[in-house]
Amino acid sequence: MTQPPKAGWTLAVVCLAAVLLTLDITIVNVALPEIAGELSARLDGLQWAINGYTLAFAALLLISGSVSDRVGRRAIFTAGVVLFTAASAACGAAWSVGALVAFRIAQGVGGAMIMGTAMALIAGAYPAGRARQSAIGAFSAAGGAAAGLGPLFGGLLVDTLGWRWIFWVNVPVGLLVLAGALLRLREPARTAAAGRLDVLGALLAVAMLFALNYALIAGPDQGWGASGVLAALAAGLVLLGVFTVIQTRRPYAVLDVRLFRVPSFTGAVLLTFLARICSFGILPYLILWLQGMLGHSPLETGLRLLAMTLPILIVAPLAGRLGQKIPASRLLAGGFALIAVAFALMARVGPDSDWAVAFPGLVLLGIGGALAFPPLLGVTLDVVPRERAGMASGLSNTFFPLGTATGVAAFGAIFTARIDAALPGQAALVAGGRFDLVSGPDLEAARTAFTGALSATCLVAAAAGLAGVVISLLLIRARDIRPLPVTV
Repeated sequence: MTQPPKAGWTLAVVCLAAVLLTLDITIVNVALPEIAGELSARLDGLQWAINGYTLAFAALLLISGSVSDRVGRRAIFTAGVVLFTAASAACGAAWSVGALVAFRIAQGVGGAMIMGTAMALIAGAYPAGRARQSAIGAFSAAGGAAAGLGPLFGGLLVDTLGWRWIFWVNVPVGLLVLAGALLRLREPARTAAAGRLDVLGALLAVAMLFALNYALIAGPDQGWGASGVLAALAAGLVLLGVFTVIQTRRPYAVLDVRLFRVPSFTGAVLLTFLARICSFGILPYLILWLQGMLGHSPLETGLRLLAMTLPILIVAPLAGRLGQKIPASRLLAGGFALIAVAFALMARVGPDSDWAVAFPGLVLLGIGGALAFPPLLGVTLDVVPRERAGMASGLSNTFFPLGTATGVAAFGAIFTARIDAALPGQAALVAGGRFDLVSGPDLEAARTAFTGALSATCLVAAAAGLAGVVISLLLIRARDIRPLPVTV
């Protein structure tokens, strides 16, 4: 079967949008000190310029994908591009911290509308098989490369044009994506337009995901015993229970829970969550090591992270072809096995190590992720009927920010606890990478404690990679790759 004539344009538009969104997630971090200086803001308060985007993005992914199954994926995608581009222009013109945070939240809403429909648009443009796997490989390579290049690109913009350009650069790219969406983006006729919108389920989903992500983001900063964190976590779990009960009783539900009866779908969701924990969950602590302890600038750090990014660019497009020859379960198991080996190698880091000790691990991490992500996305789409592709895309993407937040929180707890055990009373300073504030006699002990904590964190990440191997082999099954009957 050949792909529809507009398929190539669909892939190009969706990939460019993925690059735009992923860059925006990672690029802002390097500019926080400059933004804080110009807007006279505390750096810790300015973190909500990142957290506000993440919370809005994470809370609306599922509903964006599910609603698009009914009202049209192209419409939701295009509206998201308009909102994201306009909000980017407003972020660049922000006159205060409050304004910047508000515009970043608007960016997150637009980003969720784009990413929640992206994979469904690809699934509609490409038939199952080699064409779809190759398209998903290209999509994964675009997103992975943008994630790795974000700090490098952000450092260049901040150093040359100023922090406002990390937002203004989105405008011409966003307009290009918008033009492509309006002129070239097409989608097949919908087959599941029947059924009313589950408004209650949508509101519960948004509230639940917001509460859970807020608890995971705020917990490491405020402390897990803080009243706000505990309240958000409790509310999220209660809302999850209520949401699940309601979804099982509604034929027009936001989330068709029957999909979880398919082992491959459940396995793909779990692996998506786990992959994000392993990769982006530990990345902040690797960056702290490179910048805080080794003293590399943001630009130098970005250059060193190319050891992970370049293999993604090379391997991810090939993963689709490999998927035609190797069963998805084995390809996924191989990818997660490489991730486990990568972190085991990086666990060798010591107080006198330079960044070269992490080089082999970063390369393997890029290769492992490039092998795992395309078949993960493919399995998620291949086991659901076409009319549920938006729902599946939104759910799968929901576990990206949720997995990242979980990984940062879990690894952060391990990281800080290990440093606190070695250096009581100095954990916050050392864990934050502020070696410039550590006195000379204590510097060696601080370096030893920091790298010991990083090593322990890498070993836990390696164990998570091994868990991914087991899940891949047990739950991902070739016989599940078929549409399911749907009752509406």
